Amino acid sequence: MLTIGQARNDYLESLAEKNKAQATSNTYRYAIDRFLQFLAEADSVRLDTGLDHLAQDQVRRFGIDLYRKKLAASSRSTYLVVLRNWFRYLARRPDLPSGSPINPDLIELPKNTRPVPNPDERLPVMLSSLPPAPDAWRAVIRQRDQAILETLFSTQLRVSELVGLNRSAVDWAQGIAIVTGKGRKTRTVFFSARALEAIDAYLSTRTDAFIPLFIHHDRAHQAAPKERDGASMRLTRQAVEGMVRKYARAAGVDATPHTFRHYGATELLRNGADIRTVQELLGHASVQTTQIYTHVSPRRLQQEWRRYHPAAGGGAPEADRSPRAYEQ
Repeated sequence: MLTIGQARNDYLESLAEKNKAQATSNTYRYAIDRFLQFLAEADSVRLDTGLDHLAQDQVRRFGIDLYRKKLAASSRSTYLVVLRNWFRYLARRPDLPSGSPINPDLIELPKNTRPVPNPDERLPVMLSSLPPAPDAWRAVIRQRDQAILETLFSTQLRVSELVGLNRSAVDWAQGIAIVTGKGRKTRTVFFSARALEAIDAYLSTRTDAFIPLFIHHDRAHQAAPKERDGASMRLTRQAVEGMVRKYARAAGVDATPHTFRHYGATELLRNGADIRTVQELLGHASVQTTQIYTHVSPRRLQQEWRRYHPAAGGGAPEADRSPRAYEQ
């Protein structure tokens, strides 16, 4: 009899064989282990317990436990989707005649009302609001940060994709880069002239030959004497998120690195870009994900209402307001 622990390990190994991204594998491992931890505490189920000791009701109770722990609907959905996929994998295994002990199609997901992106329309202000640097050391950091903001603005890169860029990734002649995003999906992103100029200006301040395009310049990060590629100097996702929030606060803008993707997608569609084109530019696997940007922001609705509705100008401008207009 296959044990629960063996079924877990087999599934995680299958993800590696499918060349799933490391972040995806980590998410799946964490979700399954949290489910198994719940079973250990609630039902005394161990890793060496036979797979046939799993039951449909355990998944239902796990979902309730996540709700009681006040996890967001999106987070609860992630856990349950992982379990769905695990049990679908078990159901397809030819060496399990009885299939999966839990029917994945009966695992209900919480209703998840995805918020409609409404990026701050003042976002471009950030690009020209960086304060002057007081010394040469901070001037390098300022130039790097300017290059990052310009890159986010023109490419709609995810922050993980941005920090993963190497110097060699930028095709200066064409103003493009080939990046690999979620699900190992490869796409082309486009740099504006301003972004290329900012990156070039930043690289001209560097004296190293490190591979990463964007690196740390604070005194807390120093490459080892024999380190040639500068892998340890690569800027982290958390550093970029903190940097963007810092400049957003200073400019009075509500923004994170992901806001640049929201803003770019919204503006592309607003100006007539085809939704399939935007899907490719953002690297979405499904066009349904891109469709969340087809809404009209409340601010733009108000602008259009003020422009076209007669009430915005004090009522119907050409109406006959004499008493006779109401006589029948």
